[in-house]
Amino acid sequence: MIPENSTALKICANILQQHEDWLSSHIDELITQYLGKIVAILYGPIVGIGETYQEVYQPFLASGSEWMPIVMRIPHADDLQEVLL
Repeated sequence: MIPENSTALKICANILQQHEDWLSSHIDELITQYLGKIVAILYGPIVGIGETYQEVYQPFLASGSEWMPIVMRIPHADDLQEVLL
């Protein structure tokens, strides 16, 4: 178990909070501009856009990045309706 005062845990929690805050305030923009695309978000802003998860993750894997972005497909409106039901 990781101790609560762990520096890595605090950094991770901070990054996740930044992602959540950014996503909640930019979801309309994401749906409008990136519908059906795969986007990567790191420390808030979009850092990658592509058609596949592999395409979006590859630059981060190749660079040996310490922190990986959150990568997600921006759903179409029809897909959102199914999730919300």
